[in-house]
Amino acid sequence: MLPRAGLSWRRHARRLCTAVRPRIEDEGDWFYSSEWWGSDFESHSRAVLRSTSEKGNGVVSVFAYPSSRPNEVYWPETEKWLQQRYAEIKPGYEQNGHFRILGYQWRVLRFNDNTRQSTVKIMAAYREAEPHSLYFMQQAHCLAVPYLKSMVAVGMSAISSCHYELTAAIHGKKRMHILCIGHGGGSLPLFLELVLLVRV
Repeated sequence: MLPRAGLSWRRHARRLCTAVRPRIEDEGDWFYSSEWWGSDFESHSRAVLRSTSEKGNGVVSVFAYPSSRPNEVYWPETEKWLQQRYAEIKPGYEQNGHFRILGYQWRVLRFNDNTRQSTVKIMAAYREAEPHSLYFMQQAHCLAVPYLKSMVAVGMSAISSCHYELTAAIHGKKRMHILCIGHGGGSLPLFLELVLLVRV
């Protein structure tokens, strides 16, 4: 009886362990889609742009949704990185480069209130030397819409199958140019430039 009971307990424990989802590192994982996939008229959303397109696309709107990631405990590290980048761009003005992050948001571009054209994540920050300043930075590492990840995978597979030295391009030993046409949010070019170190 005891061995059988022990085996049964181990089975139940294994089932419980496999049911718990591991910690998700990818901020663009579909797990977080509930933060931005809902109705644009829910209480937690805010319209930042809404106008009629002059190119025949109907009503174009952009809605903002709060993002739960990254957690505030990681903000000081990003603020330090912003200060370092500011010092590189404007040497001699390092004292003016102290940034404070206000938060992160999802921005959803829609056509006619129905078609989701793109979804991106942005960071909002201000400079301490200029409290009324406001800066936005799109998060290049975040691909929220699943088909974009599929496009990257298919594209890289196609390039590799043509015997292109992809590894050499990634390590900067060979120049690589990629032309991206369409997709209004601009997520794909930023991601490719960040991750693959290519010119887009």
